[in-house]
Amino acid sequence: MTSKTALTLLAMPLVAGALAFAQQPPPAVQAHPTPGCKATPAELEANKKVALEFFRTTGDARVALADPSYKQHNPAFVKGAQEAKMNDFDYFKSRFGGPAAARQGGAGAGRGQAAGPQPPPGNPFEVVTAECDIVTIVHKVYTQDPTLPPGNFYERFTFDTFRVRNGKLVEHWDAAQINPPAPAGGRGN
Repeated sequence: MTSKTALTLLAMPLVAGALAFAQQPPPAVQAHPTPGCKATPAELEANKKVALEFFRTTGDARVALADPSYKQHNPAFVKGAQEAKMNDFDYFKSRFGGPAAARQGGAGAGRGQAAGPQPPPGNPFEVVTAECDIVTIVHKVYTQDPTLPPGNFYERFTFDTFRVRNGKLVEHWDAAQINPPAPAGGRGN
C-alpha cells in the first residue's frame, strides 16, 4: 500500500465524521434557571403570580406582562412572527394586545364554543412550580377521544414554562407544534 493510499484511508473516516457532525441540528435551548440565580420564597411567589396572570388577563393587561426582550419558543408562534416580519415582542403585542376584535388570534382571543358535547371543565393550573426565574404551569385539559362517539373525553396534560425577570415575562416554552393544514373540503375527507 502506498503512503498516499494509506493517508486517504485514514482521512476518509475523519471527513465522514466531520460531515456527520456538521449535519447535526443545533443543541436545544433548555429552560434552566439563570446561572447564579437565587430567589427568596417571596420572589418565587411573585414570579408564579406574573406567570399565572398571563392566563387571567387579556388585551393590553396581558401585553403589559411581557418585557420588550421577550423570547418565544413555541414553533407556531415563531413561524407567525417570521411570516409577519416581526420580533417576538411585537408579534406578542399583535396577538394579545388591544380589544379582542383587533387581535390576530391565540389564547384569550375570543374563541367561540364549539357545537356539540362540551368537555368537563379542567383545572387550568393543575401544578405550578417555580425554580429561581423559571415558572412551570401544568394544565389539565379534556380532549375528545377520536376513537369514540362525540362526548367521550379523556384527561391529558400540557404545560407552559416562563422565565420571569424583574416582574416581566421574558421567555416562554410550551408543548405546541405546527399542525398540518386541514384537508380540502373540511373534516373527514
